[in-house]
Amino acid sequence: MIRRLVVALGLAAATLAPAPMLQAQEAPAAAVVNVEGWERQVAQTGTVFYRCKPGGSCAAGSTVSFRGQAAAPVPTVAVYRERQEGLNRRMVEQSNGRLSAVEIIEVAESTRGTAKVLTAVKALVAVNGPRQFLATSLVADGDRHFSIVSTAATEAASRANVATFLPALLAAPRSATAPPPAPAGQPARPAEPRRTP
Repeated sequence: MIRRLVVALGLAAATLAPAPMLQAQEAPAAAVVNVEGWERQVAQTGTVFYRCKPGGSCAAGSTVSFRGQAAAPVPTVAVYRERQEGLNRRMVEQSNGRLSAVEIIEVAESTRGTAKVLTAVKALVAVNGPRQFLATSLVADGDRHFSIVSTAATEAASRANVATFLPALLAAPRSATAPPPAPAGQPARPAEPRRTP
């Protein structure tokens, strides 16, 4: 349950900035990104989830998800950290007492080819049970923007999962990482606005 909460909140926070409302449109035939050793599922929200297959080369219990985002200005590292801190507070508040804290280990900016990547690595401190680790990245490659969230039992595994998926997603056709269309007759949900504590 904590993992679902983490992934949902991580993707919500991974939006780049408030974006204008988009009108509903027909869904393009999206390309599919498959990664060896991972089982793929697509949620009704358009978020694509991967779970490490038993016996795979990935760390057991790892989960990765990605979602296309509307193109928007990319935040600075300081603004991204501030957003992550706000998300961390909401994660604890919405965990129904399962999390006592979410601690930022690192926030960094890097480039991958022409893409700018902002990544936050965090420790999820459970009230009862072991820590989990989360790595969440915002990726901006021209007008293509998407987020990746990885959860794993170790910090190294959460980082390795993002490192595995990032090149696969960047090499995929743009339709594979496009923001999901809004349901028919409804405007697309804009990026989550920045909240102040």
